[in-house]
Amino acid sequence: RKGRAKQQRTGQSFRKTVVTATESAFANVKQFRALQRLLTRADLPLLAAELLYIAAGAAILVALVASIAGAPALVTLVLMAMAGSGPVVWVAMRASKRIKAFDNQLADLLITIAASLKAGHSFRHAIQSVVDEGAEPAAKEFRRVLTETRLGRPMDEALGEMADRVGSKNLSFVLNAVTIQRQIGGSLAGLFDMVAETVRQRQQFARKIRSLTAMGRMSAYVLGGLPFAMSILISLISPTYMSPLWHTSTGHEMVIAALVMLAIGGVILRKIVSFKG
Repeated sequence: RKGRAKQQRTGQSFRKTVVTATESAFANVKQFRALQRLLTRADLPLLAAELLYIAAGAAILVALVASIAGAPALVTLVLMAMAGSGPVVWVAMRASKRIKAFDNQLADLLITIAASLKAGHSFRHAIQSVVDEGAEPAAKEFRRVLTETRLGRPMDEALGEMADRVGSKNLSFVLNAVTIQRQIGGSLAGLFDMVAETVRQRQQFARKIRSLTAMGRMSAYVLGGLPFAMSILISLISPTYMSPLWHTSTGHEMVIAALVMLAIGGVILRKIVSFKG
């Protein structure tokens, strides 16, 4: 047991050293900082270096399996790219889901704060009511704001840091309005009522736009997935027919050109069906 515990401590120490060295080496890289911000928004207790090593490990594992299975080099590269990007895509989806959950709670939170202010409570007590009565993830973020203010950080700075950490545009809009109102004076309760109504209208408008563009998004999904589905289906039905595409240099060039054109088309379709209000 002592030997096993010592090995575990040695392994953890080595992992910590490697992760710390990677963090120091890439600390000033813009993409690396963006990846760490994405992890923060997803509320995952990971460092950007750890996520990179997980992605690299997944890509290497898939490459080994594909090599043992005798897959063509092009297929192996595609599988490695998909496996390597998989963890990052999952973190991005989790972060997007968390931001959407926060946005859905925002209007009700503002109404709660306004009601607390109308009852004569202070702004800090109004935020405490959100922490006590709100749901996750909003309650957790506002709890962190209160903790930072108790440690001596100004309220405006703590709220601004929360806006950067959460990544919600609606929250940034609300906090900018609150900061200006706190500096120039005035009724915060009335401001929260007005901003809550504005946020609710923005959300209703975004849902309306999403429903109107649903058919366009579905068309984009079908057009993007149809080539992959057809290539897999034909490869299973007639492997000899698709063999030149997978096992010749000309076929590899055609596949790369098709993937590039699909990527460009996907970006164009996304621009058509997306709307940023």
